[in-house]
Amino acid sequence: MTDQSSQEKRLAELRLLAEQRSREQRLRNFPATSGQDIQRLVHELQVHQIELEMQNEELRATQEQLGESLEKYSDLYEFAPVGYVTSNQKGRIVEANLTFAGQLGIERGRLINSVLLLHAIEPDQATFRAHLEQVFQANERHSCELRLEQRNGPERYVQMDSIRWLHTDGTPLCRTSVTDISARKKAEDELVRLHAALEKRVEERTLALSESENEFKRLSQEFRTLLSAISDTLILLSPEMEILWINGDNTLELDKAIADPAGQYCYKLLHDRIALLEDCPITRCFATGQKEIAIVTYNGAVLDIKAFPIRETDTVTSALLLVSDITEKMAMQAEAIQAAHLASLGELAAGVAHEINNPITGIINYGQILINECSPESLEKDIGTRIVKEGERVGRIVTTLLSYAQHDRRKEKRPSPLPAIVAESVVLTQAQIRKEGITLAIDLPDDLPPVDVNFQQIQQCIINIINNARYALNEKYPGRHANKRLDITAKRVVISGLPSVHLIFHDRGVGIAAHELAVVTKPFFSTKPFGKGTGLGLNITQKIIADHGGSLLFESVKDEFTKVIIALPVHQSDAEGGI
Repeated sequence: MTDQSSQEKRLAELRLLAEQRSREQRLRNFPATSGQDIQRLVHELQVHQIELEMQNEELRATQEQLGESLEKYSDLYEFAPVGYVTSNQKGRIVEANLTFAGQLGIERGRLINSVLLLHAIEPDQATFRAHLEQVFQANERHSCELRLEQRNGPERYVQMDSIRWLHTDGTPLCRTSVTDISARKKAEDELVRLHAALEKRVEERTLALSESENEFKRLSQEFRTLLSAISDTLILLSPEMEILWINGDNTLELDKAIADPAGQYCYKLLHDRIALLEDCPITRCFATGQKEIAIVTYNGAVLDIKAFPIRETDTVTSALLLVSDITEKMAMQAEAIQAAHLASLGELAAGVAHEINNPITGIINYGQILINECSPESLEKDIGTRIVKEGERVGRIVTTLLSYAQHDRRKEKRPSPLPAIVAESVVLTQAQIRKEGITLAIDLPDDLPPVDVNFQQIQQCIINIINNARYALNEKYPGRHANKRLDITAKRVVISGLPSVHLIFHDRGVGIAAHELAVVTKPFFSTKPFGKGTGLGLNITQKIIADHGGSLLFESVKDEFTKVIIALPVHQSDAEGGI
């Protein structure tokens, strides 16, 4: 209150002094003036006064605006989100805002004229000193990051952006903005920590994945080895019948010109694809989405084919084809069935022989009575002779059938003459041969050495070959014909230094195609139409001949002739005797 009254008193004194000086100056400048001049002068003074008042108003408005701007600047400077500090070349603080003081936790009044460098922690003071030197040496903005000491608090990370500035008196100063980056540094440290932890986890996972990959490779190798060792063929097929994978087995005879079947289409690899297309389980598997099974004959082999669908959601994306060669299994079953049939035939033959032998014996005896009681030239004696002859023939047929069907004697081998075996075999087929109009010519040398064989088994082989020749001749000549004949011959040969016998069956029937000769003895391969042949006759015949140490040979020209040759070694004692 005292200050305000003294100020008003001072203004009053100045006003009185101004008025006194104004009167003195007016008397000096205008000593004698007319009334008219005085009026003009007063008018000019009034105009000038109005001008001064207007200028005074403008100055007052400008002053108010400057005050408002200064107030805004002060607020912006003092309460800015970053700290502001001004230092001289000696590094002493000339000016600082409240934010910077708050960053250090020190009153602003205590900051003025303090050394700015000392507010940085000791390890970062050299960095800040170099920063200030760069600022004063170049007129460019420079930045650095350091840590400031904070009273009663943890150290604070800041980013200092500085630029050189000249004071009105030409003194160089350094203006610096101080941005608190503690949160960013904390985030960066946390990021580094997390990155290190992530790197460690990645390393651990990589190691685990590497171990898993090695384990997978090992299991994959074992799995592939296992699949390759499987005797059956495994093929993975796409819906377009493209082979995606195959285990490399030879159950299917694939095209040898193609090195890697994977990526090829199955129909390009199979020699006899029509056989598989007739009842293709793969097509049905893709269509039904179910397991499909089929048994087909392919290249003389019997194949059991199973197709398994592989699904992704509800779509069959591929099919796994399992191909098993069951030829041997089927052959063994067929042989077992045939053995059972032979056993049944033996029982039937034994019963027939028992039932027929007694009446035939009576018929032969009645015929013999006619021969004994009638005159030599009488018709009754001739009839009796015919009765005895035909009765003996019936008895021989029954005996041969009984001998052929005796299962317990089919494993015995003994020296046997080939002519006798051929004769016994012809007895069982001669009626059919004669009925079909086939000429049978048998020309066997009298000096043929005996062979060490099982009589019934070789007899079975001969009957099989004769039946095949009958079929070939009937196919070519449905009726009687001069070339409808079967020639059976034999000759002595030496095979690999061992005396042997060739028994040759030569017919002029339909013959065998050249490409079928290599597979003619495979199980279930047959040149006959379905239902007329089992495809086991020649296979069984070959096995029997091989079991006797011999071989089964074929010579044929399609539509001209066929020669089937049974090669059997001579009985050992006869061979050693030079027979």
